[in-house]
Amino acid sequence: MKFILILIALVISIPAFCMNPKLEPAIKIVESCLSEQGVLLCKDDINEILKSVSLDARGEFVYYLKDKVFKNGTEQIIYNLYEKLQVLIPIYEKLDTCNVWSCRDLKIFFGDVSMSYVKFAPVTSALYISLYKSQPVQSGRYGLISTISEKSNSLSSLAEMDEMVKFAEFAKDYSKVLKDEYYLYQACVSIIKKMTIASIKLRPGHEGIYSIVFDDIEASKELGIDSVVVMESNDRDALVISLVARDSRLVKISFKQSGLLGDTFFSNDDVYNNNQEIQLPYFKMKLDRTNNTVQGLFSTSRFGKLTFKGKLNKSNLSVFDQKNITGFNLSDLVGRYKVKVGNYEMTLVFSKRADERGVYEGALLNDNALISFSKVTLDSLKGIISLVDTNNERKLTLGVINNSNSPIFKGQFLVINQAKILDVDSF
Repeated sequence: MKFILILIALVISIPAFCMNPKLEPAIKIVESCLSEQGVLLCKDDINEILKSVSLDARGEFVYYLKDKVFKNGTEQIIYNLYEKLQVLIPIYEKLDTCNVWSCRDLKIFFGDVSMSYVKFAPVTSALYISLYKSQPVQSGRYGLISTISEKSNSLSSLAEMDEMVKFAEFAKDYSKVLKDEYYLYQACVSIIKKMTIASIKLRPGHEGIYSIVFDDIEASKELGIDSVVVMESNDRDALVISLVARDSRLVKISFKQSGLLGDTFFSNDDVYNNNQEIQLPYFKMKLDRTNNTVQGLFSTSRFGKLTFKGKLNKSNLSVFDQKNITGFNLSDLVGRYKVKVGNYEMTLVFSKRADERGVYEGALLNDNALISFSKVTLDSLKGIISLVDTNNERKLTLGVINNSNSPIFKGQFLVINQAKILDVDSF
């Protein structure tokens, strides 16, 4: 037993790897930099030393740096390595080429450093795109996406959210070109969706009905599309953009999980297609919030790229601008209330789903109709209640403007296939 303990002690005391003696001057520089400046690479002399040693020695130096980072992975060290490794990589590429282990390992190490670097660095799409393109292998790209996605969870400013969307929109297309696995593409799509959900809470007034006219008259007649409906849906579908033929009350195509970058809407993923002849369609529309006008592009394999112009007829901004009461919970609303939806008298119902904790449902009903809403959410800071049906065809956006005796509701009812918004008021 004593012999085994002595053996274990000896094994533990042996270094993880034996350094090439010719690396000793480089090691001394690193140790000096660490003790004096708190970084690993502070003197350019180290580059000349690495040029003079063998390929294997250069590879060993990479492992030495990895070990130092494992033991001393401070923000200062990461910033220093991120800068200095970009100088070392061309040296390794020239001397060893990246077909051998020393250069490959250095690039993989730089990828690991980059993932740590983005945790500390400001949120900028240019930096993220540069790092993404520099990753030599798919696993590195996925690791970077995962790190950036985790960082996005803590963002609170629109500017940072927009930078995230710019990066993710590039990354998903870049990975598609490289033929990365689909899960990588989907991870990028997920960032766009997440940032869109976060940003629309800070950027109201775009949900509503837009009248559009295509520049190509013949294609316009064949498509029959004359309206675009933008709707904030649930956490699963996020922003839903529907192209509607109002006269025939048909939703020609809907883009779920659409993205929002500044004032530009774009299709993202998970296309719901009613017309099987339209393959892999794409949509993009920019809103001028000052003039409430839009310009956009709708692309299909059948019609090619079709441009259009239009205007915002009615948005949900009035519901946000009214004096809504805050400080209540959805549980406070459970019950039945008389409301007028356009010219129709109906009963608004809030209920809590018995089999699921904290999940609420809603309905509008009268003698002739029953409209169910499977997802009910509350923006407690703005006092806005949102009720969305399962198929993303109808939505109620309500505020409580008085709650002295019973809640008094005022808001809108959005009907997608009719491209229509009806006012909702308690009576």
